Amino acid sequence: MAKMFLTVMIFVVFGPMPASGGEYALDVFKQRITPILLSPKPSSCTECHLSGVDLKQYIGDTQEETFAALRAAGLIDMQNPDKSKLLQFIKRTPDRQTPVGEKVRRMEYEAFRAWIRVAVKDPQLAAAKTKSDRLGLQLPLEVIRHARQDRVLRSFVENIWSEMGRCVNCHSPELNRNKIDRNGHTREDVDAISWVVPRDPAATLQKLVDTGNIDLDDPDASVVLTKPVGLEDHGGGPKFPLGGRTDKNFRRFLNDYAAVVNGKYKDAAQLPDQPQDVGVMTGQQLRIVDFPAKLGGKLLRAEIYRRRGNQWSKNPWAIAENPIHQTRRLWQSVVMAVAPRNSARAKKFKPKHLLPAGRYLIKIYIDREGKASKNRDYQLGDREFFGQVEIRGEWKPGYQPPKIIHAPVHD
Repeated sequence: MAKMFLTVMIFVVFGPMPASGGEYALDVFKQRITPILLSPKPSSCTECHLSGVDLKQYIGDTQEETFAALRAAGLIDMQNPDKSKLLQFIKRTPDRQTPVGEKVRRMEYEAFRAWIRVAVKDPQLAAAKTKSDRLGLQLPLEVIRHARQDRVLRSFVENIWSEMGRCVNCHSPELNRNKIDRNGHTREDVDAISWVVPRDPAATLQKLVDTGNIDLDDPDASVVLTKPVGLEDHGGGPKFPLGGRTDKNFRRFLNDYAAVVNGKYKDAAQLPDQPQDVGVMTGQQLRIVDFPAKLGGKLLRAEIYRRRGNQWSKNPWAIAENPIHQTRRLWQSVVMAVAPRNSARAKKFKPKHLLPAGRYLIKIYIDREGKASKNRDYQLGDREFFGQVEIRGEWKPGYQPPKIIHAPVHD
């Protein structure tokens, strides 16, 4: 009777006796981990990864399956559960945090920490050998890294943001206010085309997606490409030539971005190669005059080499591309400084990087047969070489006055 009385008193004062370690771990799993698996919302992983990684990939139908998979992947520390790699991964924060993302991350972290703490003490879970090929990362690490948000943003900056000087006058809210009440444009009209977020490439990319300017089903049909390249009506007129370097860069990013978002990459061999060089706008302008009238409308590419000591640079220091004016027998373009990727010079690039005063050799290539417009991946080469001109001295930025040279004499 005394023993029964003591048991009753314990129940009244302290509540029911706790379940065994295994039962308690299972309760935590069902109450805190399973809801993450069943949630239709993406996990916090998507703040750093556009595709290929989701916390749900590590959660099985049972805690035994989940624990065994996590332990086999080295994501659970049996001696120091709070130092488990899984918790470290969940705790990682992106450069641009959001209140919603932070709330989701905190919930996931606390849920897995609570479960791992009790799970490592359960002998049955520790001995679990259940293996499931369906749990964990399903893609090669190269593909996972390629889909990281920071890698994608770098590609956007290199391929599109670096050329925003072509777009800001009409599409930046800092510069397009003067278009309100001109040609019938209302404030709403101008706001609708203001997809550039000043000094914020990440927000600009998101706005391009949100406003439908990027077509994830048919990237080459993206409005951010078709209008400036002249494939459809554009209030600002063509901004760069079909098949030119800028067209190639825009298409490179748009097709890669759509493939990442849509999860099309399954193998490292499918990943695109990086371009060999990187570039930034200089704000300096080059004009070439006195072309034969028959070359009007033809795409011209100028490669600009710098004289250092007794020789010209091996690689171009800058390039410029545009069609020759249809009737005025001249060509003009803003100059883009370029350098081999990861070179010492490329690492010194800054926005509006200027070419220093000096001695330069300008090699001129003209697409007389229109090959680039027929095949947008075509690269102008020796067959399109037209001639070269040497210049010296200072090169001031700005549309007026440009650096002016005469076209080389040519048959």
